[in-house]
Amino acid sequence: MHSTTPSPATGNRLRGYFLPVGLHPRIKAAWWGTRDTADAVPTLASLVAQLLVAGAGRLEERYNDGEPFPAAPEGARGRALGDGEQRNHSYFLPDAVHARAKAAWWATRDRDAGYPSMSSMVASLLTEEATRLEEKYNGGAPFPEAPIGARGVDPEAARRQAEMMASLWAERSHAARND
Repeated sequence: MHSTTPSPATGNRLRGYFLPVGLHPRIKAAWWGTRDTADAVPTLASLVAQLLVAGAGRLEERYNDGEPFPAAPEGARGRALGDGEQRNHSYFLPDAVHARAKAAWWATRDRDAGYPSMSSMVASLLTEEATRLEEKYNGGAPFPEAPIGARGVDPEAARRQAEMMASLWAERSHAARND
């Protein structure tokens, strides 16, 4: 479902979630439509990470005295949602964010407010956020679709990538002088 290889530019890993058809374009449109507001975040992945941290925090508060849950077991899987067509959408997320959200989901999956799968938790959080942004900034209506190539720029990732490229350039330059 997800890559175990970190992206060198971001230090994050690709995490995939099965979401109801139409939810990814909706949250992407909400992110894009609010990029110049007080709720703005630099990338869609950073919005997803922010929502996972908030969702895990709510579950920790409700069921674990505000403390993080122990890690979910290796290979922990949930039940299929079973309500409509699902599509896999992936986001680059910090490992710690994914692990915390997965632990919170796993520890509460059988509770009254639990989610049957990690993907259902992500879908719920994305739906809540899209609705909140639409109500706050677009009169409750969905935002127009984001451009196909809409991408944000994570300043921290851009800095790390610049450092990596400068280091690579210096190594190549040094090697060329020594030849």
